[in-house]
Amino acid sequence: MKKLSLIALLIAISGVIFAQQTISFNDYIKDDQVDDQRVQTVFNSFEVKRISGFGGPTVSYSTINGEMAVISGGGGGIIINNLFVGGYGEGLSNIIKASTEPGSEDIQFGHGGFWLGYEIAPSKMIHPVISSRLGWGSIKGIDKEYSGRTDNVFVVVPTLSAEINFTRFFKVNVGVEYRQVLGISSNSILGNNDFSNVGVFTSFIFGWF
Repeated sequence: MKKLSLIALLIAISGVIFAQQTISFNDYIKDDQVDDQRVQTVFNSFEVKRISGFGGPTVSYSTINGEMAVISGGGGGIIINNLFVGGYGEGLSNIIKASTEPGSEDIQFGHGGFWLGYEIAPSKMIHPVISSRLGWGSIKGIDKEYSGRTDNVFVVVPTLSAEINFTRFFKVNVGVEYRQVLGISSNSILGNNDFSNVGVFTSFIFGWF
């Protein structure tokens, strides 16, 4: 019985000594060492330095079926650091006929959807911007058989532009774009290639930058 009591006492004393050693070891760990040992994840490695919003009108100049096309609209979104995410909507502003035949209809073309982009060195007065507009839309007035038919299309418009900071709340964006249109019916007078072309993109952006 005495042996068991002695063994229990020795175990208890050893446990206290071990606990004291453990606590004293943790006390000597520096804060920066603890930070270095922290598991890195996507969220704790991403630092938000800037959040703001923007919006304004947009105008594109290109061609449809070989004729000058002015496509105007607008868009807006939120800026997180150098990345922006938002939406847009635009449509054909001038009159373009589907063909030269008498009674040919006026083309109606519009689309809207997501607007994504990335600003490079936005604090510089003039800086490059890479963006793309991806949306869905419709085209009317190009059907061979009867009027009133609507072709539902998908549109992708990648853009490379230069942005000019005029003030902290106003800037102008001018660049080159390529509009790719997909989904026009085979029964139509015009095809995807007639609506897909290089153009000039401009936007007037208001916000806080």
